Amino acid sequence: MDVFSLRTFCVITGASKGFGASIAVRFAARFPKDSVLLLLARSIDGLARTKSLIEAESPHIKVFTIGVDLAKADSSHLDRIISDTLSDLSSTSSTFEQATIVHNAATLGDVSKLMSEQCVDEDLHEYWALNLTSFILLNHVFLKHFPKQLFRQRVVVGISSICALQPFKSWSLYCAGKAARDMLLRTMALEDSSVQVLTYAPGPIDTDMQYEARSYTADDELRNMFADMKETKKLLHCDQSVDKLISVLQKNTFDSGAHIDYYDI
Repeated sequence: MDVFSLRTFCVITGASKGFGASIAVRFAARFPKDSVLLLLARSIDGLARTKSLIEAESPHIKVFTIGVDLAKADSSHLDRIISDTLSDLSSTSSTFEQATIVHNAATLGDVSKLMSEQCVDEDLHEYWALNLTSFILLNHVFLKHFPKQLFRQRVVVGISSICALQPFKSWSLYCAGKAARDMLLRTMALEDSSVQVLTYAPGPIDTDMQYEARSYTADDELRNMFADMKETKKLLHCDQSVDKLISVLQKNTFDSGAHIDYYDI
């Protein structure tokens, strides 16, 4: 069933800029009337910009924004975010035909260090809190608020990377985080057939994270490769990649738990 054919409550993390903002704007244009987007990110100003774009292009969609540092949010905080949004709507979860979450928020980590040089406790705890712990907790809270018996479809999308499948020198944290998130979603797909699960690798997109990659990556070969991709205009625009993701979700023929790359489509 086409994900964009149903009245949907959709949560998107990291929606204040870049790929997450593009997901929000382009998904909103395709969801039917009275669908709701709940956008999460640290930057309140960035979320406001994304909301303004959606309201200008897709006035049929209701948009809520919450500024939150996912690295510091516990499960009760995340639970309140969803329950308060539903209260503000004067709705229950059963108002919707579909519930969708897009786990986009992520950080690159300190790519100026090799694996054997990662040694700052506080940085490591914060990295895993954002990139794994919050991912697990938010997924739990989302599925609790939107139980299978109330919906025609529930969809969980994890924004992944080729780094989930192969190592990149000096990107140990990012590779490990993406691999772990992929495996968590693959496991969930096996455990619960009522959830349609996708991990999507968007390809080399031109974002702030790409700037970090070509500026700070310790490995010379990898850093120069990213710099060359920028110089030769080989980086993808966010909208290009989001449109490929949309096409996958519209067809909705993928096996639950699949990892699909931009270049596979």
